[in-house]
Amino acid sequence: MATAVCDLFAVLPLELRLEVYNYLSAPETTTTASIVGLPLKHKKFECKHTTVQICPVHYGSTNLLALQVYRFKEAREYGSWLLNNAIELRIGVTFKGRVNTFVQQDWDNKMAAHLRKLAKQHPWLKKVVKYSIHFLWSPIDGVLRSKKNQRTAGRIVRDMAATLTTLLPGNVKQKRGELSMKLCLDHQNAVETAISATRFGFADFLLPTGSKLDGFKKQTREVWKEAHTQQADQNIVPKFVPIPTFPSRAQSVMDVRASSVEWTVGIDGTLVMRKELVDGKPTSMVGSDCKQHPTSDHVAYSLLSECLVGA
Repeated sequence: MATAVCDLFAVLPLELRLEVYNYLSAPETTTTASIVGLPLKHKKFECKHTTVQICPVHYGSTNLLALQVYRFKEAREYGSWLLNNAIELRIGVTFKGRVNTFVQQDWDNKMAAHLRKLAKQHPWLKKVVKYSIHFLWSPIDGVLRSKKNQRTAGRIVRDMAATLTTLLPGNVKQKRGELSMKLCLDHQNAVETAISATRFGFADFLLPTGSKLDGFKKQTREVWKEAHTQQADQNIVPKFVPIPTFPSRAQSVMDVRASSVEWTVGIDGTLVMRKELVDGKPTSMVGSDCKQHPTSDHVAYSLLSECLVGA
C-alpha cells in the first residue's frame, strides 16, 4: 500500500511557499555550499592538458530536502524549485599540461561534447544562471612562447570559460546570467611569469571587449597568486622571494566531500586584481593592497603591473 502524501504547509498558498523557498535558499557569507539533494554530485573530465571538475551546489535547506523520502509534498516541490531557480554551477579547471602544445579548438570541441552529454542527462543544467569558475594555472613547460604575443595564456583561460558556459542560452545570460572567475597562478608559474619577457595576457582575461563572455549580466574576474608553502625568512632576505627548483604538483581546484564543496585555490594567496562588470562594462576595479601583503612579494606586484596595462 502506497504511503499517502503529507502536507507540511497545508494552509500556505503557492505564492507564499515560493517566498519561503526563496528565503531558505539565499546564500550567506557563513553558508557552506551543499550538494545534498542534487541528482548530479560531481563530474570530473581528465584530458592531456587539463582536469575539469563540475559540481552544482546550492545554499538551501538540507533539512527540508531530507523530508522528500517521507513523501512531504513541499519537500519535493522545494527540490524541484531549487533545481530550476537556485543552483550555482561550480567549475574547477587545473591546467597541468604543456601550454606551448595546447590546441584551443581541440579542447573546446571535446569539452563542448562532454557538456552536451551531461545536459542531456540533466536538462536542468541549462537553467543554471550562476557560474563560478576557478582556474589553477600550473603548466609544466612554464610560460607560453608566442611570436609577437599572438597567443597569450590569458586568452586561453578566457576562451576556456566561454566554452564552459555554453549551456546557458544567450537571452537568459543577458537578463540574469552571473559569472565569477578566478585565475590563480601557482607560485612557480607566477615567478616565471614575473621574470619572463613574455606577457601573460592578463588584459585578455580581465577585459571583456570582443569576448564571447560579453553576454553575461554580471561578471567578476580576479587574478590571484597562490601562496608559496615555504616562505623565505624576511629577516634574512627581505628583498628576495623563493624560486622553486622543481615543478609544482598540480592540485585539485575543488574539495568535494559527502555533503559539501569547498574551493582549494583563490583562498589563501594574494589577490592581484579584481574587476567587476555589469552588461559588459567595468563598474569597479581593485588592485593588490601593499599594506596587506609582505613587501618581499615582488612577484605579485610584477603581475599587478601587467594587469594595469590596458586596464
